[in-house]
Amino acid sequence: MILEALEPIYGGYTLARQDGVVFIEGAIPGEVVETEVIQKRKDYSVAVVKNIIRASEDRVVPRCEVFRLCGGCHYQHISYEKQLRIKEDVLRNTIKRIGKIDVSLDASIASEPYNYRLRAQVKVSSDGRIGFYRPASHEIVEFSRCHLLDTRLNDVINLLRQAGLPPEVAEIHLSVGDVVLARVKTRGPVDGPGLFEKLQASGISGAYIEGAGLFGLERLCLDLNGFFYFLSAGAFFQSNWALNKRIVSVVCDILKALRPDRVVDLYAGAGNFSLPGSRYTEEVIAVETSEQAVLDGLYSCQFNSIENVRFLSKAVEQCTEIKKAPFVIVDPPRVGLTKKARQKVLALRPEWVVYVSCNPSTLARDLAYFVEEYEIESLRLVDMFAQTYHIEGLCMLKRKQKN
Repeated sequence: MILEALEPIYGGYTLARQDGVVFIEGAIPGEVVETEVIQKRKDYSVAVVKNIIRASEDRVVPRCEVFRLCGGCHYQHISYEKQLRIKEDVLRNTIKRIGKIDVSLDASIASEPYNYRLRAQVKVSSDGRIGFYRPASHEIVEFSRCHLLDTRLNDVINLLRQAGLPPEVAEIHLSVGDVVLARVKTRGPVDGPGLFEKLQASGISGAYIEGAGLFGLERLCLDLNGFFYFLSAGAFFQSNWALNKRIVSVVCDILKALRPDRVVDLYAGAGNFSLPGSRYTEEVIAVETSEQAVLDGLYSCQFNSIENVRFLSKAVEQCTEIKKAPFVIVDPPRVGLTKKARQKVLALRPEWVVYVSCNPSTLARDLAYFVEEYEIESLRLVDMFAQTYHIEGLCMLKRKQKN
């Protein structure tokens, strides 16, 4: 089927119309492509590109030898400048379609296109093959080097391939800062000390091994805008650390100008915004459901001699201790804010809300709830995940002035 790719949509597809709606995988808006339909649904079909009839000037040769085989990347065939424009269109259109809000975007915060990830989650087969899953399957695709990963992680993965891992190892979560840490998932009982010897020989300084416990160093350290930021093996943090620091700087610039007496940081993690933000307020209250993240945050506060950050280890919806705050930061997971969480934010009656989102659809839904009382002062794309369709949004909301 010959199709013209019309506009980008979330998920890495391009929209086409012929006998209904078609989502094309592998096309760039403006291209004419020969496709093969791989899935038919009631309201749409999914097709893949088989041949390029009229190529976009933004089409480039992918760097990776397993691009399209591995499920990690979606946009390596598109120039980075065009990737940004596509994601800006998707973000703007999603806010309009779901949130019913017309919004202009401020300048995007762009990334280094490659080697930006400080975290990786690799799968390990029982015969020792290491790689990522093929899309929509549990088939492991091996690679010589992943072009998204920090070079230190690639080096460790290649050493792990040579280490002769036992068949019980199923998955390894790697993180790199001043050292490399690992969190290992297993298929069954494993010799912890013996496995850690192999991990150490591969450049890993500390590991939590499922069923066996902690070995070596407990935490790694990253620079967080002048603070020492400590994280346990397997802990969540933004994998594109360079861009994370830029987001934190944007938020801290606002705090520096406003100097609110209290900041509430919801979904605070280990204090990604709380630690740097503590410079510009009398008190930060960080709300986080993960006990390990809270322990990491408390450790960082003690190490940095920060005394005005208070962690509450509970879900946002269950937080009743805070009655009012002039400045609120929300950085929820992909599902966005629950109804109770949205109500909680409004109940705090903040003058400013900073919303950091990793899902444009749930951001649009939540903004539709807030715009009755808040104006969108700024919305911009943060390209945390270059070469993929994933979108991070940074939104600043200011309370409307009552007449």
